Amino acid sequence: MSSKNILVTAPSEMCGNLKLLIDQNPDFFTHTPLEQYEPFIQREESDALKALLHTFTFVVYGSLGNAKYFIRWVKEHEQMDVIQNLVHFVMDKPAAQFLEKNGVPAIMPRENARPIDIMEFMLRVSKEGKTLYPKSKEKAEEMPGLLHELQMPVAEFTVSREKELQSGTLKSHRLKFSDEDPKVILFHNRSSVTRSVTAFPNLNLSEKVIISGSAGVTQMLVDKAIEPGFEAEGSWPSIGELIQKEILS
Repeated sequence: MSSKNILVTAPSEMCGNLKLLIDQNPDFFTHTPLEQYEPFIQREESDALKALLHTFTFVVYGSLGNAKYFIRWVKEHEQMDVIQNLVHFVMDKPAAQFLEKNGVPAIMPRENARPIDIMEFMLRVSKEGKTLYPKSKEKAEEMPGLLHELQMPVAEFTVSREKELQSGTLKSHRLKFSDEDPKVILFHNRSSVTRSVTAFPNLNLSEKVIISGSAGVTQMLVDKAIEPGFEAEGSWPSIGELIQKEILS
């Protein structure tokens, strides 16, 4: 199936190692991000974190975007010296490369790391240390919940928020979609289903191979009488592995 373009609507900074796969195989992807993000800091949170940043042991980044917007805040508030004394964990190579370029060594427990891999590694280092988790506003992520379940102290710090997709960007995406006519559609989460059918009104899913990012996405599709051809396990690593095995091979 390697001759068939794959529609991906997640932004590069939020799709883990799939970013590398897209960069390495640009001819096989129609990449039209339907989510965009911008820096967003709440002043009270920012002031509180500046006073307490030195008390943390770990910083965990769930995506390249979380790393970019957090380092932006760190530099604006002259906290680089402080965070260089903390232990930084990432789940994917793009985030690790970004941090290292900015003078912050990061640990990736294994390629395509999942939250559980990072948590297990953290427990080897310290069972007492506090974790800081930069995040996007109103975006639920798995790692903080896992830490809470184990009663490990974690503080989430909002560093970005989603912004409205500009009409010019949407027009460009529609032209690209029409020109490249992707045969495989990735729905990485439930909102991507709604975004995609709204952005591309001529999208005929009955003619496409559908990749569902998780069981939850599959259920949403089945409720709409759409049967996915493939289902990933609810993470970017599983999505990337599925695409490499089933689509690009």
